[in-house]
Amino acid sequence: MPIHQSPTEESTAQVPRAKKQRIIVRHEKSKMTTQHVMGLQHPLGIKPLGNYYMDATRPDFTGACRSPSLGRLSRLTDEIILEILNLLSPRELLTLGATSRVLYGLSHLDDMWKTFTIDWFKGDWEWQDDTWRATFLKRSDPNYDTSTILQNRDPLKLKYFYSDVLFQPFYCAAIGMDPYVSVENIDRRSNLGLDDFIREYEQPGKPVIIVDGAKHWPAMTKWSTEHFLKHWSDSVLRAESVDMTIENYFKYAQGTKDESPLYLFDKNFGERCKGILDDIEVPVYFREDLFGMMKEQRPDYRWLIVGPARSGSTFHKDPNATSAWNAVITGSKKWIMFPPHILPPGVFTNEDESEVTSPVSLMEWFSNFYASTQFPDDPSLRPLEGICREGEIMFVPRGWWHAVVNLDDCIAVTQNYVGSQNLKETMQFLYLKRDQVSGVVDERREGLYEEFREAVFKSNWTPDQEQDKAEGEAHDTKDKETRDQDSAELTADEIEKRRERIALWLKYEEEIKQLSKAIRRCRAGRGEGGANLVDGDDEPEPLSFWERAKLGADPKSSEGEGEGEGKGEVSGGFSFGFDFGEEEEEEDKENQSNDEC
Repeated sequence: MPIHQSPTEESTAQVPRAKKQRIIVRHEKSKMTTQHVMGLQHPLGIKPLGNYYMDATRPDFTGACRSPSLGRLSRLTDEIILEILNLLSPRELLTLGATSRVLYGLSHLDDMWKTFTIDWFKGDWEWQDDTWRATFLKRSDPNYDTSTILQNRDPLKLKYFYSDVLFQPFYCAAIGMDPYVSVENIDRRSNLGLDDFIREYEQPGKPVIIVDGAKHWPAMTKWSTEHFLKHWSDSVLRAESVDMTIENYFKYAQGTKDESPLYLFDKNFGERCKGILDDIEVPVYFREDLFGMMKEQRPDYRWLIVGPARSGSTFHKDPNATSAWNAVITGSKKWIMFPPHILPPGVFTNEDESEVTSPVSLMEWFSNFYASTQFPDDPSLRPLEGICREGEIMFVPRGWWHAVVNLDDCIAVTQNYVGSQNLKETMQFLYLKRDQVSGVVDERREGLYEEFREAVFKSNWTPDQEQDKAEGEAHDTKDKETRDQDSAELTADEIEKRRERIALWLKYEEEIKQLSKAIRRCRAGRGEGGANLVDGDDEPEPLSFWERAKLGADPKSSEGEGEGEGKGEVSGGFSFGFDFGEEEEEEDKENQSNDEC
């Protein structure tokens, strides 16, 4: 990747210290009102359930159409009916939708047709007439006239049909992000020196928007929808689970009304879009990247991100405990961030964060949970928020929860990295959470720590390491000819930097191994059975509750306790570990004791 001259690359002594902006900015924005909600018109005339009570006061109200239209099926909730419809084929769904007006409305839920389109045709389709239903029908039959859908929409509007399930996706897509962009309390900095960035943001792990970080890139004057279509229209990139051409994706992005549009997030864009990497560079703040020492063996780290308004990423932490930067080329992004120890509302995770679940879409999260984050009992629990605009770069520290929403059509580039300031956290993650390592094929996950270690020691070889008995076993990785060549080219400063990196690695490694032993002792003290060896440790690491449950063993027993079936024996199938018989026996004893009292 080329290096383009930037004002931030000048000597920090010649650049005045940047002024900090630690102020919460509140812009005057129109708020969502009841009148606004009532003014939203669903394409099929569907209304939220609350409107029933208002319509019922009208003299011409004839009652909700749901029961007369569904008959005995009206006893089922909309959620249950939709579960049943999800079991049908497209042909069956079309046939059923022709039997009644309400079933017509239920069978038009676009998420079902989105699933059909992607499952049947992957990325081989062209967006049609603003719905997934029309797209599926046109792709299934090229002679199908999608204009009939728009012609029939008015006559088939449903009068007095109330459904929160069907209205909610339309509502979330229609309101947009206007009610949620008034707060900006993430630092915004310009002319930020490298030393200042490390001291004030990278070292303490604090987000910041670098206002002038990418404004000098060639991409700022070149990249646009037209530019991508002119140069890379046939290039196939990944949009979530779909591989599709750039031309087809932009056609979809410009016409979709999805609540959560497909988000183009591609890691191979550098190879698939010839010359695109010449338009960007790694900012000066992030050029120390120890993962780069692994060269082509490093985990996935760089992505092109493209999406329309409302597209984005739900709450997550970046992979492998890395830090990241995200540069916006066109458009703007809303960021909301929580520090590592604060779990965002509406997000659920298990103890070691190996499973993260958010039961709602991004727009639903803002609609249902955002207000609760603005006035918490403890002000320190309030999230950091900001808007990253064209030419600006967001710094995402290791471990921070963050969600991102595009406020308009947006093109951006992001990259994860490992510097000296987050090396320990990444080492600890790769060593202790091997099953959670990502960005490499499954066969490499368990050994990525050792691969990273070898690459760091090889890249930081110094002439005196062969005499270092404490480290010699890890450094004998280069042949003598290569070592002699490196030795002749190294300066004294570079040799000292290499020594410091190796010393830092060995220091962190010892601390992590001690931590690993402490964790095993803690688990053993809780009586957890099973064994999970970690990097040559003499004693086994106990399996967790869920690991033993998945194996079908009694999760409450520990290996070595009791005999026969109680000795951690594995049975066939999956056992949840609940023995209701024992609970009933305990309740009987308790009741008997109470009777005796």
